[in-house]
Amino acid sequence: MRKYIIYARRYVRPKLSQIDQEKVTSFYSAIRRESALVGGISIAVRHIESVLRMSEAHARMHLRDYVRGDDIDMAINMLLESFLQSQKTSVARQLRKKFEPYLTKKTDSNQLLLHILSKIAQDRAIYEKIMKGIEEVERVEVSIPVDQFEYEARDFTNANISDFFKSQAFAKEFHIEGRFIKTITKI
Repeated sequence: MRKYIIYARRYVRPKLSQIDQEKVTSFYSAIRRESALVGGISIAVRHIESVLRMSEAHARMHLRDYVRGDDIDMAINMLLESFLQSQKTSVARQLRKKFEPYLTKKTDSNQLLLHILSKIAQDRAIYEKIMKGIEEVERVEVSIPVDQFEYEARDFTNANISDFFKSQAFAKEFHIEGRFIKTITKI
């Protein structure tokens, strides 16, 4: 980790040449207008400069030469979350609805849920193999309670789990029987 940090500080200098300037300017004008209306923290040019510096830092962490759109999105999201947390709850709720396009993450929640479920299935398969004393089996049928999966997934994402159960990613490896998720897992 130390070598990574030294390398990033010494050799990586991301450039801002390929950023979506229209997105940054529209975000700045919208958040400045809303901050004036709600009487909260006033948004100044230094806040947009901090968005640009945060996006450069995010690109540096990924060892990229240029700042990409996802770096800008992350920085805007961070500034917006900070701004919303400094507001009263009722005001923040209204502002969150107005700024929803800037808050959406470009991640596929089904892939995250599939990873979580696969990890639970792998752990359960190893446990059952040890408990049954099976040595030479490569594949084990596993039953995972739906409640356990929902509890584990809640810590990582707010995605709709019922939509995940209907997805093709889920249907490839898993199926539901009653209140259990079943699969055959390699060990």
